[in-house]
Amino acid sequence: MEINRRGRHRSERDSWRSLQLFLIYRLGVSGVILALHRYEMIPGIPAGAEPLFLAAAAALLGVNLLLLPFTFRRWAPFRMLVIGMMAVDVVALTLLMHLSSGLESGLGLMILPSIAGASLLLPGNLAPAFAALGTLVVFSEIGLGFLAGRYSTSALTLGGIQGALFFAVSILAARLARRAQASETLAAQRGQDLAQLAQLNSFIVEQMDQGVLLVNARGRIQSLNDAARKILDKPDLAAGKMLASASMALKNAWDQWREAGTPPELRGATSDDGAEFETRIIQAGDGESALIFLHSVSERSRRVQEIKLAALGRLTASIAHEIRNPLGAISHAAQLLSESKALDSADQRLVQIVVNNSQRMNRTVENVLNLSRREGAHPRSLALRDWLGDVVDEFRERFRLDAGQLQLALPDEQYQCHADPEQLHQVIWNLLSNARTHADPDGELAIRISGGWSREDSVAWLDIADNGQGIDDDVENQLFEPFFTTDSGNTGLGLYLARELCENNGGSLEYIREEQGARFRIKLPLAA
Repeated sequence: MEINRRGRHRSERDSWRSLQLFLIYRLGVSGVILALHRYEMIPGIPAGAEPLFLAAAAALLGVNLLLLPFTFRRWAPFRMLVIGMMAVDVVALTLLMHLSSGLESGLGLMILPSIAGASLLLPGNLAPAFAALGTLVVFSEIGLGFLAGRYSTSALTLGGIQGALFFAVSILAARLARRAQASETLAAQRGQDLAQLAQLNSFIVEQMDQGVLLVNARGRIQSLNDAARKILDKPDLAAGKMLASASMALKNAWDQWREAGTPPELRGATSDDGAEFETRIIQAGDGESALIFLHSVSERSRRVQEIKLAALGRLTASIAHEIRNPLGAISHAAQLLSESKALDSADQRLVQIVVNNSQRMNRTVENVLNLSRREGAHPRSLALRDWLGDVVDEFRERFRLDAGQLQLALPDEQYQCHADPEQLHQVIWNLLSNARTHADPDGELAIRISGGWSREDSVAWLDIADNGQGIDDDVENQLFEPFFTTDSGNTGLGLYLARELCENNGGSLEYIREEQGARFRIKLPLAA
């Protein structure tokens, strides 16, 4: 059942409210009895019984007033208060009936609402007990009246009728209370189910890739998800704003749907950044509102391209794997042929061309296979200055470079990045190899590695620059495309693979235009 802020069930809260109303009714009844006595409108009170009647009526009012804080502040158990009120009413009203004209005064019938109220508040096995208590006191009054000579045998009939009324009212009230309680429990459960369903629907809508807007008949947005804000390029768009504030083209499409009843397919640059989207409008359940679904054309195209690239990658990897074995046989045969002494210089040159191109094709196959089977990154914290120093020393020793040809200029302060050392080593080695290959042919080789970090952006960067001729403007946009190269001896996969590895480590690789030479910047996340 639904829980309110105090942790109680709604039925409990309503039961206490009903008990409070019941107490207010009892206060009114006791006040009316006192008023009737004050204006001598209760007949049959003996002169000697006047003070006792007044004291009993005042006591009933006083007890009801005393029960006010216990009921409204809930200082006593609910069940105990109901039983106590019922007992007080039966005893007090029976005493008042006895002190007046008895059954003829009509005060005995005032017990009937008390029995009904107590049976509604406690609809269990106590309801017949309340009726039995009322019947018992009524017949006790009749018995005392017989002894005093006040009643005849006809009083037994009147007492029987009142007793039957007590039982009928108590049973009926208890049954109605049980049905009301069952209906309330069912309604609370249905309300809870609906609330959970609404929460689930809201979560599903928020997680959808397509944008969703609910618009009323006046064109005012009632709700929307984050995907709609992203597609419309309106991060501040909120419920309550008019549809025209989101997109005029979308507003026009909605107007056409309202007039014609058929949603137009909208394709066009409607967001501030020129992003294209498609719409689909359907009528909501109330007949006045409409649901508008937005589909990003650029996002759809990107996903289709990703699927195509993935399929192409698998196909390329399969082809490369099939090429590798015969290519190895060709290369091995060419190497054996080159050892033959029967070949002249011209044939030796042709054999060497076969060997060189076989090795080039083998490197291409290796790169393609590495792209297709590359595992995820396993980043860890790297002390970048010390780690990079080891890589630079290894490269210098491999290609016999001195400190002037390959310079390492990092800040003296040690800082750490978060990256996979093996993959980062492959990226650095590839960039240094490119810088060495494209160095100034007429001057001295000069490669410089610099870097820095930003605590605010939580990023570290490394710049690898050379003193070569740089990169032409017409090929700059194709640098990171696979198989693009300006050197017939390269595979064109080096920079593409380097960027993929940087992104695999949560970083990036970008080209920075320089007046002389080329500069590539690696960005990596700082270690926590």
